[in-house]
Amino acid sequence: MSADIPKISIVLAIFNEEESLEELYERITATLEAHGSTYEVIAVDDGSADQSFPILREIRGKDARWRIAHLTRNFGQSSAIYAGFSLSRGEYVLMIDADLQVYPEDIPLLLAKLDEGYDMASGWRVNRHDNPFRKVMSRLLNLYTEHVTGFPIHDHGCSLKGFRRPMVERMVAFTHRCRYLPVDAALLGGKVAEVPVRHQARPHGHSKYGLFKLFRTAFDMITSVTTMPLQFINIAGILFVFMGGGIGAHSVYYRLAHGSFMQLEVITALFLFLTGVQLSAMGLMCEYVGRIYIESQRKPLFIIDEEVE
Repeated sequence: MSADIPKISIVLAIFNEEESLEELYERITATLEAHGSTYEVIAVDDGSADQSFPILREIRGKDARWRIAHLTRNFGQSSAIYAGFSLSRGEYVLMIDADLQVYPEDIPLLLAKLDEGYDMASGWRVNRHDNPFRKVMSRLLNLYTEHVTGFPIHDHGCSLKGFRRPMVERMVAFTHRCRYLPVDAALLGGKVAEVPVRHQARPHGHSKYGLFKLFRTAFDMITSVTTMPLQFINIAGILFVFMGGGIGAHSVYYRLAHGSFMQLEVITALFLFLTGVQLSAMGLMCEYVGRIYIESQRKPLFIIDEEVE
């Protein structure tokens, strides 16, 4: 590794965190200087409306290891993280939120796992200090992400994660716009370690993830990973066809056995059957739309980690 390229890159996505930045700077500096490896910190200001960017300028003025990027507007946390990844140079690239809920002092725990040869080290907030609603939402998202991606870690939403350089370069090379980092990491595969880390209630300010953003994140994640919502239309259509057919068969039996039939039952059977046919046709069209959507993302068909000739 070249002497001017740091071994470690820390990526921070910052949005209106003026109250925590000085403490964050002091704790990251103390932790990484004690670790002994060369490092850089890439702080990406995601269109903050407070004094975050001026404070970051001041930090850069006294510590050249901090590199500052300012986005033209608020693009969102994932976009800011990927912007930081694109600027990083280190062999190991770590990300952490600026709100100090996850401890910067736990960064060496992830570095130790990367030193062991793991491609990704992910923090696991074992004792979370969040409100019950956030815990429930996080649990549901974790279960769904694990089910869809087959990526078996407990805490996909933990902001403290570390990656080796090849994995970061591959994630930055993705072209799809709707980014959910745990899903992108799952697509790449590799050796993954999960590390228990500490967590505390937010010491400054308030969370940027309200109810709407949590639901929006869940919706974006679902629609960016799978076409399952479209497939549900086809499944519902098939169920309606079978229900209508079953009720229709019962009406025919009743007519043959008793010489009469119930008009409401016949109408219900026709309604369900025709609705099912319509939904099935729509589901077939949705399947084609879903395939176009998947192709338009241009995700890699395969990823070769190593060639032995």
